[in-house]
Amino acid sequence: MQQKTPTCDSISHISRSFQNYIELKEHTFIGISYYYVKESIMNQELLRKYARTLLQSGVNLQEKQTLIVSVDVDNKDFAVIVTEEAYQLGAKEVIINWRHTPITRQRLLHADASVLETPAKWIPVYYEQYVEEKAAFLSLISANPKALAGIPTERISLNSRNLNKVLSFYHTAIMNSSVTWCVAAVPTVLWAELLGYEGSDEEKLNQLWLTLLKLCRLNDVEAKETYAHHMAKLRHRREALNALDLKALRYTCENGTDLLLELPEDHIWQGGEEFSKEGIKFNANIPTEEVFCAPQWNGVNGKVVSTKPLIYQGNPISNFSFTFENGKIVDYTAEEGLDILKELIETDEGSQYLGEVALVDHYSPISQSNRIYYETLFDENASCHLAIGAAYPTCLKNSDGLSEDELKERGLNHSLAHVDFMIGHENMNIKGITKDGQQVDIMIDGRLLV
Repeated sequence: MQQKTPTCDSISHISRSFQNYIELKEHTFIGISYYYVKESIMNQELLRKYARTLLQSGVNLQEKQTLIVSVDVDNKDFAVIVTEEAYQLGAKEVIINWRHTPITRQRLLHADASVLETPAKWIPVYYEQYVEEKAAFLSLISANPKALAGIPTERISLNSRNLNKVLSFYHTAIMNSSVTWCVAAVPTVLWAELLGYEGSDEEKLNQLWLTLLKLCRLNDVEAKETYAHHMAKLRHRREALNALDLKALRYTCENGTDLLLELPEDHIWQGGEEFSKEGIKFNANIPTEEVFCAPQWNGVNGKVVSTKPLIYQGNPISNFSFTFENGKIVDYTAEEGLDILKELIETDEGSQYLGEVALVDHYSPISQSNRIYYETLFDENASCHLAIGAAYPTCLKNSDGLSEDELKERGLNHSLAHVDFMIGHENMNIKGITKDGQQVDIMIDGRLLV
């Protein structure tokens, strides 16, 4: 039906009619309509609360600072909210990097190989400007486990490998906290359907929003489990681990994991809030449940078995394992996505080694939701995990200004890649080994004891 522009009189009539409609629905459906309206209004308030949390506790946006937001076009409405809130906080400028999977697919399928091999010259110039300006970088992501399914792996790899090369300085700035940054999630209908939500598209999105906000500890949580209290708990946990000054970790699990992982001299456990080079406190992941460190790049021996799928370059990898000798992956298996896993391991020399070790209590809220979220941001915070590739220099004392070679001499791996994979299990046991050979229980049957 064609809608006419209403006059003042017709607006009044429509308003009265809408009021009558609401009253009728409330009477007929015993308040269901009221609940729906209230829920919609509440969600708008929650969305602004979430946006402010990402800006103030995530990237910790400063007055007169530029904000770079990467987001899919499907989430344009939330991008507007983030933009509005950022300017209210005094942002110098808000710049949106739009993503759209169908267009990305077309480019990867059909663009000339020379385009994938040689990224446009403006791309590194763009990022160089904002890294130099110390902009804040906010990445809003959603699960799409088969976003790039059917695209030849060599074309995906060609694109990502060469893009990572020209943007290596940007990744370095992220890894060493030269800039403030945060990765957070926003829902999509596709993601909601993957998780089994039903109803209209609006209802699916609404349900997923409420789930994400609860897991971020921003809504529907007990006072002792709020975001602020959780940050304090993670701070206590990392301080306890740093006080132990461990030499190594020993992982054992009934699923076949049996791994000895050494830690570098002068390592630092991180987790939750951290500080940029300028002393600005930020939180790189919301939600987060982990404390993490860097392994000794050539000090990993044994076997690990995955416990959750890994989504890499828009393709799933599941039921996989790695065998390490002196830090290097010498054998690997996968029931699904073996070719994708091979591409990851062969990114460069450093992608054959580990760059991160992270501890997560099996009884975290994300884990206890008993779901696979098909997005690493959530799945890694439900499970102990490791990461192939680059290590965070912030996990080493007095690492400022050290070159890649100097960092490696002190035990840290370097790579263009950094990809987390999950190994946590309800029967996982981890012992810490001190420098004098004593063994300390770190985890028993999935429960962290620190």
